[in-house]
Amino acid sequence: MKVSDKNKGFVIAIAWPETYCKQPGSWYDPLTLRMGFNRNNYYQAGHAAVVLINPETKKCHYFDFGRYHAPFKHGRVRSVETDHELRMDSIPIFSEDQKSLLNLREILFELQHNKACHGEGELFASYCRVDFQAAIQKAEQMQLESPISYGPFLIKGSNCSRFVNSVIRAGRPGLKYNFRLKFLVPLTPTPRNNVNSLNHRISLPANLNTSRFIPSQLLDEKSLNSALQPPSKNGTIPDKAQWLSGEGAGSWFVFEKLNSHLKVIRYSPEGKVECSGLFISPNGNNTIPDESFRITYPSNCKEISFRNGGLKVRFERVNGEKRQDASAIRQKHLVLPLPGLP
Repeated sequence: MKVSDKNKGFVIAIAWPETYCKQPGSWYDPLTLRMGFNRNNYYQAGHAAVVLINPETKKCHYFDFGRYHAPFKHGRVRSVETDHELRMDSIPIFSEDQKSLLNLREILFELQHNKACHGEGELFASYCRVDFQAAIQKAEQMQLESPISYGPFLIKGSNCSRFVNSVIRAGRPGLKYNFRLKFLVPLTPTPRNNVNSLNHRISLPANLNTSRFIPSQLLDEKSLNSALQPPSKNGTIPDKAQWLSGEGAGSWFVFEKLNSHLKVIRYSPEGKVECSGLFISPNGNNTIPDESFRITYPSNCKEISFRNGGLKVRFERVNGEKRQDASAIRQKHLVLPLPGLP
């Protein structure tokens, strides 16, 4: 099949197959635990991600899906817009005919040494050409729809591997790649399966500068059935900071009124500033949250949500691209509970 004239972009499928992931909370978890496939409430299912390369701007765009800053049993799509630590500095180098990436290893090296990617162990990757606009539109649409129910088999849900598979196929990669991604899969897409479906496969050794997570004991009941609990605040995290987390990652948020804007700072559990900025209401709502408001989902570096009883307000980053349809898409999420609340 002839590659479309629009397929001048590139997609890199990435897999960290050795990464452990907390069980999704499905009916089969107790069974797999007894059978030994589930190690202390964790599966070695791996982590998957995707990098989309714009051939015109020569920029790399990292996306993944996981249970980060999302409600229990839900996940969301991350990118540099929502999580600034996912910024990529590598500049792709193309072959003279624009059909190959000459510095793939350099691009992957940057990701392998970025802890924010949450990948552990050996990294595997491959790539092909795609319609960049079609692929990134799919990724951003799923980002708009986040939080999304998490699971490898849920009809209306997703996980990291399913997300990557969907984004690549949306980019119309060509008949053979689309066939492999759609039909040559096990029960559900896996990180390695996505990589094996494309060409130009390579691997990078594990990052020896970081320690790998190994689930050494069963989770207690509270940890098993909730998002991450707030850690102790160190000296750099203000007392008024509010904790918001998912099952895979969480952060401290601090907010204050600054003239007609809302200033928000997001801290890592260790006290490092992950992002900060000024936010405004996209609907012209004059309600500025005070300490009686609690931060809720979705909240990230791109947008912030608060709730006070039955009132929910949302703010967008001032220098961010306005999402005109976000409120309508997320009406179903207005009643999501806060961590620790009924």
